Amino acid sequence: MGSIFLSYRREDSEGQAGRLYDDLVAVFGPDSVFMDVAAIQPGRDFRKSIDQSLNSCGVFLSLIGKSWLTAKDTSGQRRLDDPADFVRIETGAALKRDIPVIPVLVQGASAPKPDQLPDDLKELAFRNAVELTHARWDSDIQLLIKALRLQISQPGPKPEPEPVHRGSKLTVTKSLAVVAVLLVILIGLAFYLRPVKKIAHRPANPPVENTTTSTAADSSLPEPIKRSPEKAVSPPTKTNAAPTGVEDFSLVARREPRADNPNRYTFTLSLDAPASVDDIARVHYDLVYDPNPLSLEGGPAPSFSAVYEGWGCYETVVVTVYLKSPGSQPLKKTFNMCKVLTY
Repeated sequence: MGSIFLSYRREDSEGQAGRLYDDLVAVFGPDSVFMDVAAIQPGRDFRKSIDQSLNSCGVFLSLIGKSWLTAKDTSGQRRLDDPADFVRIETGAALKRDIPVIPVLVQGASAPKPDQLPDDLKELAFRNAVELTHARWDSDIQLLIKALRLQISQPGPKPEPEPVHRGSKLTVTKSLAVVAVLLVILIGLAFYLRPVKKIAHRPANPPVENTTTSTAADSSLPEPIKRSPEKAVSPPTKTNAAPTGVEDFSLVARREPRADNPNRYTFTLSLDAPASVDDIARVHYDLVYDPNPLSLEGGPAPSFSAVYEGWGCYETVVVTVYLKSPGSQPLKKTFNMCKVLTY
């Protein structure tokens, strides 16, 4: 099975890329998904590393957000116009290999048009795209996974059957017949020669006779105790429940004005979990607002904090807590950040 190469631009869709990576790894495994060129060791030629990863991949996913086309470097040049741009190198190499290249649209972005792309990327405009939306993320992911299974699990050609020579076929048939006859003889001898054991039968307890008439002689005998039929007790069902207290987590939000612009703020989101944070693997924050949604990955324990800069708070923040226990389902809660915000 070929691997999945996930290409994205950090300043454009880093949050969605991390979420998509986690969902793909949960299905295909960490060895089948390559995401970040940051994993390339210092000193290595990143072009060769990208080529090596692309040579082993079966599908290329190009994650496209609202600024994927227009992102610029410090000099003001559009990044896609730079021949050394990571995204351009990755996408161009995948198109040359003629493997499935799927544009994945996030943040409500539109598919790029040919006249918006460099010459070596124009082919991307003709590849059928899929869309991942925040409101339908789970269902959209399932559709993408279904399409990926078809692309990277294509069965190879069936091996041709080995030729069977007529002479060898007859020999095998005769051998099987001889074995069958020997088995019948051995089974018959074993049955005929087996020792016969005499089993001494102990007398059973005499049955209690039920009579419909009562006499003075038997009136002193106790009546037989009638037992109600026992009900079968089903074994307890094992469930991968969350550790006690983890589901009681809450959102903590702080706001601090920036020194260079008092009207702009630095917002910090963190988690308040009454149970031990050792049960929590990671935390993800989805800040829902159609004009400018944010998807933030929480930092390390114990606070799992995430930071963003802006003008105001989000009324809808979906917090997803991933647990360490195998097989456990993520816990999700929705908070109004503006109500829990402290200054």
